[in-house]
Amino acid sequence: MIQRAIESFHPARQPWGTRKAFRQELLTSATLPVAVAMLDAGVVGVFGVVVFGISPTQFATIAAAPMFVNLLGFIWARAVKGRRKTAFAGMLMSAMLVLVASVAVLPKDEQGYGAAGLVAAVVLGRCLMAGVVMLRSAVWRMNFPRHVRARITGKFVLMATLLFAAVPAVVGPLLDRDPQLFRVIYPVAALIGIVGVVAYTRIRVRQEPALLRSEREPHADEDLPRRRDGRPHNFVSVLREDAAFRSYMTWQFFAGIANMMGNTAFALFVIEEIKDRDNANTLGMLLTTTVPLAFATLTVPLWSKLLDRQHIARYRISHGLTWVIGQSACYVAAVTGHLWLFFIPMLLRGVMQGGGMIAWTLGHNDFADKRLAALYMGIHQTLTGVRGAFAPFLGVWLLTGWEGFSWIGGEVPPWEGIGPQVFIITTLFAIVAWLGFVSLTQKLNAAGEGEASDG
Repeated sequence: MIQRAIESFHPARQPWGTRKAFRQELLTSATLPVAVAMLDAGVVGVFGVVVFGISPTQFATIAAAPMFVNLLGFIWARAVKGRRKTAFAGMLMSAMLVLVASVAVLPKDEQGYGAAGLVAAVVLGRCLMAGVVMLRSAVWRMNFPRHVRARITGKFVLMATLLFAAVPAVVGPLLDRDPQLFRVIYPVAALIGIVGVVAYTRIRVRQEPALLRSEREPHADEDLPRRRDGRPHNFVSVLREDAAFRSYMTWQFFAGIANMMGNTAFALFVIEEIKDRDNANTLGMLLTTTVPLAFATLTVPLWSKLLDRQHIARYRISHGLTWVIGQSACYVAAVTGHLWLFFIPMLLRGVMQGGGMIAWTLGHNDFADKRLAALYMGIHQTLTGVRGAFAPFLGVWLLTGWEGFSWIGGEVPPWEGIGPQVFIITTLFAIVAWLGFVSLTQKLNAAGEGEASDG
């Protein structure tokens, strides 16, 4: 069974027309995530608290960065219009690697410049990766057929997830032994990532000349789906005229708020509980990154098969149950305060991530024409960024409260927060989202549009 799973990653086991692209994509997924993992909150957030003493708000910023930088999704969609996708992605990846390497020269000072520089490097690196994610999604749409797309791309996600889980397991003990080793670890991770950049720029996108021509001259493409007034679609027109996609985005918004609030708050809760231990780096990275991603790795193949068979709305009904159960488990673990219980929400978070990583990248394709896939993904990314701009911070502030501060000529008094009760709120948001996807699926089935297919 294990041998068969390993053999399934061989390019020769993929559909004939996808093998060259698969080989380069797999190499990218086996190297670039080593560098990206160094910007993950489960690594840099823990290390930032323990080594640089970053504040709760700075931690929330690091944790929220992968989410709120998606506000740039629509900007990236416009920037890449008419440009070669893999070449543009390679440029963004390279710039991200420079930022990863730059962490090595940050000062560890009492003035907080090092902490501020760390947060800035993470946010800027994540801004660049938001563009990469959008471009990879567009490339996957062009290079891999719908009926096997989730299974093929699931292998890339699986490879990346394994690395995201393994990196903290290696880095944590090294930093516990000598915190200054980050000055070596970050440049090494960036060097490994260069291999992925080179591999990715060698990918050939199927039918790219026609795609670029359609993007550069939308009025010349008579078959291109258009607004009711005959003009090319934009952000607003898609949401106004595509009722099914608008509904999907609405319930995804509720789900995203639940998970962004809850996951960020619970990660900070765990780190604050264990930060005085001698093995704080190791235990913190194990809990917040390695455990969830290990279970994500185990479940990605199962979720991928399900998504290949089901429309994304129907898929979200099954997947949405993990949101509800996971947020409920956060509440129980936080209220009781037992260390062993902290592992259960993280385990459930991993199961959720296993399905979420695939669905978030591919789900919009069930609504979008292939020539509008980048636009639909840009909308999806931007709305993710909107909730990412406030939900993680809201979760942290509700959990911990804040110290008094001045604002608009007045004084905001200190507040202690509501503690673990924040997870009751996130559970309710998750329930609303789940019910919304049930309703959307019923409407799609009634209209005969509930089958798995490209838009």
